[in-house]
Amino acid sequence: MAQAKHSPGSRYYLERLLRDPSISLDDIDTSKITDMSRLFQDSKRKDFTGIESWDTSNVTDMSYMFAGAKFFNHNIESWNVENVEYMSGMFHDASEFNSPLNSWNVSNVKFMFNMFLGATKFNQPLNSWNVENVIAAGSMFYNALSFNQDISNWNLEKLKNARDMFHNAKSFNQDLESWNMPSLKTMDRMFLKSGMQKIPSWYKEEWQKEQEIKYINKHFYPK
Repeated sequence: MAQAKHSPGSRYYLERLLRDPSISLDDIDTSKITDMSRLFQDSKRKDFTGIESWDTSNVTDMSYMFAGAKFFNHNIESWNVENVEYMSGMFHDASEFNSPLNSWNVSNVKFMFNMFLGATKFNQPLNSWNVENVIAAGSMFYNALSFNQDISNWNLEKLKNARDMFHNAKSFNQDLESWNMPSLKTMDRMFLKSGMQKIPSWYKEEWQKEQEIKYINKHFYPK
């Protein structure tokens, strides 16, 4: 690959380069960038050629990066995301996106809420993801109408928020009985209007009310 022509030292200069239609994405060296959040939010760009070559090894925040980017469907599975902690809303309403991501090392990601919210075509395997540090996955697949992949092997022991996680995921029908979530604080509406034919035995709406009562008693009526 030819050496990149531009090496922005900050997000500000990266955004300036992206506004110039004469600059190709593969001409940008992103190795110094740590924050890519909302970088292409609501972008009308149709050609993302070259973005697969971006150096994302120092990026820690990719939240809402492609949110509302209606034409985005580029293969970025080659990205190094091992230092990313925030992926919340990354593909929110990226309605055309359906490219593989399974080889990503997401072991440092903590926040995945809204990640595929409204990504109506997305249906790619994610079973190789190490999500052991994720604490928030609320609305992760909300309205992800096509998603139906086996993620029963996910380790979610640190997960605290699963609210609306599969809400309106019409196609999703997987066995999640083996999930163990001892840190969970909220899971209300987790499978509401989803395609689940057999709800896991650990899922109880009453559990949410019990947690709220415990919280109120602890913080407002301490002994």
